[in-house]
Amino acid sequence: MKCISIVWLAKADLSNLNSGQGSGNLTELKTYNYGQKPYISGQATRTAIFDTMARTYPDKFICTPERPCGDVANCWGCDLRGFLATKEGEGGERRWSPLKVTPGLGQLNTDIVSDLLTRHSVIAKEDKKSKDQRIAHVQMTENIYRFGLVIDVENVGKVKIPKMEGKGKEERVIGWETVVDIGEGERITRISALLDAIYNLAGFAKQARAATSLAPDIIIVFVQDTYNQRGLKSLELNEKGCVKLDLLEYAVAEHKDMGNKILFGLTPGIIGNEEEVKVVLNKYGVDVFRVLQVIEETKNLLGS
Repeated sequence: MKCISIVWLAKADLSNLNSGQGSGNLTELKTYNYGQKPYISGQATRTAIFDTMARTYPDKFICTPERPCGDVANCWGCDLRGFLATKEGEGGERRWSPLKVTPGLGQLNTDIVSDLLTRHSVIAKEDKKSKDQRIAHVQMTENIYRFGLVIDVENVGKVKIPKMEGKGKEERVIGWETVVDIGEGERITRISALLDAIYNLAGFAKQARAATSLAPDIIIVFVQDTYNQRGLKSLELNEKGCVKLDLLEYAVAEHKDMGNKILFGLTPGIIGNEEEVKVVLNKYGVDVFRVLQVIEETKNLLGS
């Protein structure tokens, strides 16, 4: 197993899950498609995933993204997030993340509403108490978001450096040396924890006032023996909230041609063409399960 590609849909109620800079007292949604659809940045999604992992494994994240320790062998954050750590007099050390995440793209044109917030405080001013009231507006919308995520399985917990030969202009790479390798058991543990974090995903913006979940409601997983990022559009929706069957069938057929394992999980009532989706999947021998069953089966395939 070299790669796990995951695409999921999450239906969110009225909320603001990722804000732009805003203007004045207005907190604006991040939008695309000429402002018609909301999106959640890949950075926000990655942060939420790692925060969800850290809730369960706080002792495994031993530094912060701003001050990385660079200890890939022991720090899950530096291993999975990647880092750029500067060293005085030596330049810096860089690690590319083995976890690639797309923005969460809202799939539907939905109305955007503004929520009026008032903030009250008591401020001591010239030995007298005076009340200060501030007004703010937060844009909110409901939508179905599509996320894509690719795990570079082979490079979780592994660091390779080039072996050099010659000096000056004659210096060249003659091979690669593995300097960190956590082993298969620990690699499985980290990826399993990552899969659990996707299932339990929480921690996006504005959750105190408008709690909503972006954990998968519908999920498709491709377990691959070759690393690529194909199939990440396989759950794209049309304006009626139906999965585009041509994109889904093409992705499923292509992964079947490559000999990859395909897992599919579905929560009823999320999309408008459940039965048609099942027909496409059955055509290629893909069974439909609950989301949790898909996550657990993916973890089982890691162990095998």
